[in-house]
Amino acid sequence: MTRAMQIPGGGAKRWLRYVAPLLVGGACLWLLAQRLDGLDPAEIRQDLRVVAAWQWLAALAATALSFWSLGRYDGVIHRHLRTGIDELQAQLSGISAIALAQMLGLGVLTGTLARWRLLPRLGPLRAAQVTAAVSASFLVSWALVTAAACLLLAPALLPQWLALLALAGFLTLPAIALFVPELKVARLRFRFPSLQAMAAITFFALIDTSAACFALWVLLPGAPAFTALLPAFLLALGAGLFAGTPGGIGPFELALLALLPQIPEAQMVAGILAYRLVYYLAPALLAAAHVFRPRPPLPVTDRIRVARGVPDLLLDHAPRAESGLARQNGARLLGTAASGGLCLDTPQTLTLLFDPLSGSLAPLLPRLQAAARASNRMPVVYKCSARQAVAARQAGWHLLHLADEAVIAPGSFRLDGSRHRQLRRKLRNAAKAGVTIRHETTLPLAEMARLDSEWKETHGLARGLSTGRYAPSYVQKQRVYCARREGALIAFVTFHENRNQLCLDLMRHGTGLADGTMHALVAAALEDAERLGLPLSLAAMPASPATEPPLTRRLRRHIARRSGGDGLTRFKESFAPRRQPLYMAAPGRLSLVLGALDLAIAMRRPARTAEEPLSSGARLD
Repeated sequence: MTRAMQIPGGGAKRWLRYVAPLLVGGACLWLLAQRLDGLDPAEIRQDLRVVAAWQWLAALAATALSFWSLGRYDGVIHRHLRTGIDELQAQLSGISAIALAQMLGLGVLTGTLARWRLLPRLGPLRAAQVTAAVSASFLVSWALVTAAACLLLAPALLPQWLALLALAGFLTLPAIALFVPELKVARLRFRFPSLQAMAAITFFALIDTSAACFALWVLLPGAPAFTALLPAFLLALGAGLFAGTPGGIGPFELALLALLPQIPEAQMVAGILAYRLVYYLAPALLAAAHVFRPRPPLPVTDRIRVARGVPDLLLDHAPRAESGLARQNGARLLGTAASGGLCLDTPQTLTLLFDPLSGSLAPLLPRLQAAARASNRMPVVYKCSARQAVAARQAGWHLLHLADEAVIAPGSFRLDGSRHRQLRRKLRNAAKAGVTIRHETTLPLAEMARLDSEWKETHGLARGLSTGRYAPSYVQKQRVYCARREGALIAFVTFHENRNQLCLDLMRHGTGLADGTMHALVAAALEDAERLGLPLSLAAMPASPATEPPLTRRLRRHIARRSGGDGLTRFKESFAPRRQPLYMAAPGRLSLVLGALDLAIAMRRPARTAEEPLSSGARLD
């Protein structure tokens, strides 16, 4: 379980990292020898003889459980780093690397070399990243487990303020992962583990350390209660980790002797010797056999690259034209033999957007869950129709009526009647002000960019992911309507267009807009939709369920007011559309809530510039 904290550097600092553990270990061993100078070796041998066979077997079983959790821990890190390594290979390489590193010391160096030897596809740099990520994340989890154990089981061993400080520091990490999932320093990016990965790392660290402590407890003659040994063991483990000596030798023994003075020294030394045989020597021998066995050379293959774009042909035939967002939001294809859809990565979720491009949602759900697990994310379906939501519910997923899509069927729109009284007045106002509307095929990109900048000054950052953001390359693949007054561009709207639908996307205007201009733009698009025989979607607006709990209704209304949803709803309602409910789905209620929160935050996060590729710069995931 020794994990070093950093990747070796160069020059004098590099050699200092190698020499310092030897110096610390030598000093600690000298102090240990001084303390045990009068100890009779015959007493230690006698205490070792009293260890029964069942105790050795129990210690071996606990060791196996501890290393199993370490392997699962490596699997979590590989998924986080998206190495593409098979789960079983990742686990076996982690077990072997840690078994050798804790026996030989120089944890990052030996761990990196072992992982590189077992997983040559990684290369030395990626193997070092895996080792460093395992080391750093384990230390954080160890601090949490140790602080909690000391607070609950042995308050006298650690100052209460220090334990509370460690717990408070750890509890800030989920908030950071939600709100600041990625840090960028120069060309280096660091992506925090997802909430699911953090939970898994902490869980496996608890299993690992508890099982390791049990292996010592069952071998220790005259051992105290397990609950009394655990806090002392964790603190001693930390002393060995930070000293960096092989197996923590020296600091580990000194710490246990100091923290558990009620145990005779001969018994303590006998127990630690037995523990080191079972927990350190035996796994290291097995790991060495695994790491150094002859291996056939790998065939030379090019690195597999995952295509991120979605073919225009698929988007052109999608059931919903809104799928055209995939041209900007980084969505990729997720499919089975029976169906396929658009999936989107956010820090905490793997989200299937809208209805499937083909087939039904039901066969996609297991594939979505497997893909989400492969990257330590929660699977979520966002803005699916009622028919697909039924399939999700039948699969045991939980649903949330998230929004309503405003749809106008071809041939159903007429300006007469009381329902369109306000719309007629708005259109008259726009005509009186001299506003002219035109479907533009040669786009005035400079003027459109100016309006987009003016709009953002008054409305703030445009939301992304589920709606578009202005970019020349993006709007050039849309249907665009421009409003002019005295020859100057004063507003424009864009629509996703495919063979099945028109769908409203961007709405931009400058200051001093003539009343009714935006209504006139949409009305012009409606006329064209009638001519083309296509339904026109005004996209989503806040849901208005017939029945829901009063608290949920108040919360929904509050969110709509704060986000400007009330005004947008009035605008869309003036066209008297038909509401079609849209749902969000997730396997559990907690993942439904966390998924909704993560998506809401991601929509408000600044996007990379159009010129900045997704893979630019070095990345430390």
